[in-house]
Amino acid sequence: MKKHLPEDFVMPSFVSTPNNENSDPTTELLIDLTDQSIAGFSPSLSNSKNPDISNKSTLSNSSSTNFFGDTLATKTIGQFDLNYLLSPMAEPETTKATATENNFDKPIERWLNVNIRAGDSLTKIFKQLGLDTRIALEIARRSDAKILNMLRTGPYLQLLVRGKRLISLRYQPDLLSILSVDLQGETYRVNKIQRQFDVVERTATGIIQSSLLESGIAKGISQSLLFNFASIFQWQIDFNKDVRSGDQYTFIYEERYLEGRKFSSGPILAAELIVRGNMYRAIRHIGKNGANQYFTPEGESLQGLFLRSPMRIARITSPFSKKRYHPVLKKWRAHKGVDYAGRIGDPVMATADGIVTFAGRKHQYGKVVILQHGQKYSTLYAHLSNIAGKIQKNRTVAQGQVIGYVGKTGLTTGPHLHYEFQINGVHKDPHNVKLPRSFAIDRSLRPTFMKNSDFWSKRLNQLARR
Repeated sequence: MKKHLPEDFVMPSFVSTPNNENSDPTTELLIDLTDQSIAGFSPSLSNSKNPDISNKSTLSNSSSTNFFGDTLATKTIGQFDLNYLLSPMAEPETTKATATENNFDKPIERWLNVNIRAGDSLTKIFKQLGLDTRIALEIARRSDAKILNMLRTGPYLQLLVRGKRLISLRYQPDLLSILSVDLQGETYRVNKIQRQFDVVERTATGIIQSSLLESGIAKGISQSLLFNFASIFQWQIDFNKDVRSGDQYTFIYEERYLEGRKFSSGPILAAELIVRGNMYRAIRHIGKNGANQYFTPEGESLQGLFLRSPMRIARITSPFSKKRYHPVLKKWRAHKGVDYAGRIGDPVMATADGIVTFAGRKHQYGKVVILQHGQKYSTLYAHLSNIAGKIQKNRTVAQGQVIGYVGKTGLTTGPHLHYEFQINGVHKDPHNVKLPRSFAIDRSLRPTFMKNSDFWSKRLNQLARR
């Protein structure tokens, strides 16, 4: 159930007008949340006439500035991470006043935005503003305000001052938390409030016409959500080769809202993919480490030891073949790998955990990376434009890790990736070879999983009958 914050704890857009009944700064949220887009603001003060101020914690003390009105600026795309989501926005183009000692001579109340910089502490900020640093030490030493000893950079600290005295403090350590410090009598009262996401269940269904990506976007599904869906079945399906027009997809997922505004989509709770008449289903299970894992309705892991493709989205230009006419050498010879079309710079992923046995130039392969996966398996990635940083001989890599970028080095007519797969030194077609699975659902968790699996399978069946 959605819980509204008391207005006293909503992070405000502060103004420098006197604090009275008509100038309550707690009328606007600090953040503007949209799907995969995080809007924050950087109320920084740049004063070329006073270099001392420009090198300190940035302070906004402007007149009648509303960061959620006409001055709402560029949004920053951010990956969901509770500690770093609120990215600063570009500085609003508004007139700013210089914060000097004279600003605090009058005994009026005003709210001040502080744009915290690297190396700042509460004591340092108080000193820069001419406030009593003993108060900063007193507050930061409290057991319920220790988080003020680890300030994160950005516009997340706001102060209400009367002359040189601190009246209130607001600090936002992360997206869902607000720390409030208020003067009551002669002591300061600390309060914390924790907000929660409102979760809404959504469904998506469609028929693939050209590709999953194009068909999904045409129906208004976000690209990130489609990538998440494809990643669930990436061990069973090569979306560059296997999917055909007429194939179908269905999935059930969550959307998260904060204060009535959409924040993000995901995770996917259950999914179905029908490729050439074959049905693949996935049920989400939350592992002991809190990570999402996907299993078949029977409890078998969908995660394989190898990905079917080393590129997320690409087109196969030349399949594995025992006899192919070489476009450069102009003769027939075996093609012991698979070629994927791509643009120079497209990322190339390791298809499995392994150890780098070679990274550099190698004859006709150009720039190439070779990985060893246990004793039996090895993979090769050739014609790269560049090899990713830290990819060196004897280094370990993880499945899905970017190891290089598509190029046209070596003997080639254009940019593409050449990918080889070997078992005990023998080249195999990576699209047809039988690949091992990783694990099944833990026996102790199986009863609970099967109950959830039955529920979500029925939901998928209902969607299929629409």
